[in-house]
Amino acid sequence: MSAEEFRKQIEALRAEYRAGLPDKLAELDGLWRGLASGAMQPGRLADLRRGLHSLAGSARTFGVAGVGEAAAAAESWIEPYCNRGAVPAPAEQADFQRLLDALKQAAP
Repeated sequence: MSAEEFRKQIEALRAEYRAGLPDKLAELDGLWRGLASGAMQPGRLADLRRGLHSLAGSARTFGVAGVGEAAAAAESWIEPYCNRGAVPAPAEQADFQRLLDALKQAAP
């Protein structure tokens, strides 16, 4: 494989990753809305944290570092709640929503 072919493959992977970001962000948003409304069990916090962790690591690899940084910030914020197995109190939920909003805005 030539260097040019390799570069094209990498760019294709980056484009595919970016195209899938809206679905990943929508999934995280749906998890959060379900948790915040009480429609989902607090155990689903682990799914939310895992999704944020995955984005934090993969986004940098695929050239969207801002998404990675925003996902890492949201993951750090929610982690103590995951450890306790408790959804943040309503008064605190706006803080996490701001982090999710920043994550969505960071996406290309």
